[in-house]
Amino acid sequence: MTTFWLAVLSLIVIALLIVWRIFSSSKDTIGAENLNIRQETNVTLYHEHLSLLEHDLAEGSIEQESYIQLKAELDKTLLQDASSSQPREVTKITRSWVWPACIAFSIVSLSLYSYMKLGAYQLLNAPTAINENDEHSQLTPEQMLAFRLQQLQSEVKENPTNSQAWFSLGQAYISVGEFDNAIEAFDRVMSQEGEHAELLGPKAQAMYYKNNQQINSDIQAVIDKALGLDSQDASTNILLGMDSFSHRDFAKAVHYWEVVLNSDRPGISMQALAGAVEEAKNQLRLSNGVAPTEDASAALDPNLPHLTVQVSLGTSVQEKLMAGDDKTVFIYAIAADGPRMPLAAVKLKASDLPLTIVLDDSQAMTPQMRLSSVDKVHIYAVVSMQGSVGIKPGDFKAEMLNIDAMEQGPITMVISEQVPQ
Repeated sequence: MTTFWLAVLSLIVIALLIVWRIFSSSKDTIGAENLNIRQETNVTLYHEHLSLLEHDLAEGSIEQESYIQLKAELDKTLLQDASSSQPREVTKITRSWVWPACIAFSIVSLSLYSYMKLGAYQLLNAPTAINENDEHSQLTPEQMLAFRLQQLQSEVKENPTNSQAWFSLGQAYISVGEFDNAIEAFDRVMSQEGEHAELLGPKAQAMYYKNNQQINSDIQAVIDKALGLDSQDASTNILLGMDSFSHRDFAKAVHYWEVVLNSDRPGISMQALAGAVEEAKNQLRLSNGVAPTEDASAALDPNLPHLTVQVSLGTSVQEKLMAGDDKTVFIYAIAADGPRMPLAAVKLKASDLPLTIVLDDSQAMTPQMRLSSVDKVHIYAVVSMQGSVGIKPGDFKAEMLNIDAMEQGPITMVISEQVPQ
C-alpha cells in the first residue's frame, strides 16, 4: 500500500513540474535566440550578394562605378538590418501565478476523484481481511470452529469485560468438548451480568456433558434455578428433553422440546428441534408397538443426512450379557476429521436390540456440531459395562469408519468385539 501511494505521488509531482516549467520559463531567452538567428542570416546573405557583385565586376558585366554604388547600397542594407535587430527596451510584465496554480489543483483533484470513483481504494484498506476470507473459505467446519475459538480467546484476552465474547467462547468450548472451560466462561459472564436463565441453561448443558450426560444434584440445582427465573428457557428445556430422550422417556422429551417450539424464542433452530420432536414421537410409537406412520417418514428432509443403522448383538456377546443386568448401549456418530463430540447419538438398552435407528441432525448436542456440518463420519455402537459415555476397557463395540454423511442405504452393525482390559 505504501509503495502504491509513493508511485501516485511521484506521477503527480512529475505532472506539476511540467506545468510549472512551462509557465516559469523566460521569454527573453527565446527572443535572444531568434535575434541571433536573424543576424546570422543577414550576414550570410550580405556575403552572397557581395560575391555576386565581385564576380560581375571581374567578368566586366558591370563597371567599377556601378560596383561601388551597388556595394554601398548592400552595406547600407546590412547596417539597417543590424540596427533594427538591436535589443529594444522591454517593459517587464508581472507574471500571474493564478493559471498554473489552477491547473495544478485540477490535476491533483481530478486524479484523486477519478481514482475514488473508478479505482479500488477500499481494497487497500483491508487487504488482510480479504486474504483471510479467501483462506478461511477453504477450511472445514472443524477448522472454522477452531479458528473461531482462537478469535474469541483473543477477544476476551484483550477485553476481559466483554461479556458477549465470554458467552460465545463458552458455547464454542462446548462444541469442542472443553466443558470445564465452558463452565468457567459462563461463570465469568454471570459475575458481570448477574444470574439469568439464558446463562444458567448453557452452564447446565456444559455440566451435563462433563458428567457423561447424567444429571446429578449440582446440575439439577442449576436447572431448577434457571427454570425458576424463566420456565420457558430454551437451553434448559432442550437439555431436559435430551436427557429424557436418552432415558427413553420420549413423552417427556416431546413435552420439553415443544415448550421451546411454542415459545417462539429467537436464536433456536426450529427445523432441527421440530425434527427432534418428530423423532421422539416416532420412538414413542415404536415403544408402544406401533409402526411409524408414512407422515413421519415423509417429514424427514431428503436434503439432510439420515443414517439408518441396524444394530444387533453378536451371539457371544448375548451370552455374556444374559447373566448380568441390562446394559446401556450408545450408538453415535462423530466427525471423521475433527472433535470427538457426537454429532448424533441415541441411548438404548441391550434388551432393545436388535433395532434399527436413524441418526440425524435432531440428535445433535449443539447446533454447531451436526451431521449436516461434515462430509464423513465414524459410527460406533457400544455396550457400556459401566453405563457411561465413551469406549472403555471391557466394553463391547462395533464401528463403521469413514461413512458418507449422506449415505442412503442401511448400515449394519453387529456388536461382537470386546475392548481389551
